[in-house]
Amino acid sequence: MKIWEYKKDSDHFFTLILADFERDKWLVYRDFQPGPIPEPFPTITVQYETQSKDLSPSQRALLRKGILPKGDFPGLYGGQIVFSEKALNALWPLIQNDAQVIPLQCEGERLFLMHLTKHVDGLDLEHSDIQWSIENKMVFTINRYVFHEEKLKGVNIFRVPVNFPWVYVSHAFKAAVEEHDLKGLLWKPLP
Repeated sequence: MKIWEYKKDSDHFFTLILADFERDKWLVYRDFQPGPIPEPFPTITVQYETQSKDLSPSQRALLRKGILPKGDFPGLYGGQIVFSEKALNALWPLIQNDAQVIPLQCEGERLFLMHLTKHVDGLDLEHSDIQWSIENKMVFTINRYVFHEEKLKGVNIFRVPVNFPWVYVSHAFKAAVEEHDLKGLLWKPLP
């Protein structure tokens, strides 16, 4: 079983910010908790980050040249998962049992926050090589991953309970991203 980290290419694509951080900051923290977010959803407005001081050096260089693209997986405050409409249409059949779709308002574009509704205890803590910042609660880094394959059957996107900010995807997810020519993710094999 091949598992990949869901990693956005925020150096070479536009990233997003909340248009009204004070009003919508609940979303930044709530997204890491399992379980659905109660509906109806309030209107959440995002915008593409264009302030040079808040962009990476690569983003600034591309923006100055007028060639910083909008990808299918724009970054939003680190661990949030955002899909373009094209990405949602291509990937929803794979993740519909594991995620909740929250529409975002963004400059006339259709973007969607993907809230993961469950965490899967799929990381084999005993056989993985883990450096803990808080013993058995908070992971500092993982030097070698070992997964419980039986717990991940049919799961294509997930977080693990002890390592909440990181998101993992199946090989089927990666293959669908490539098949539909979706842009904005980096693929690095897990150690």
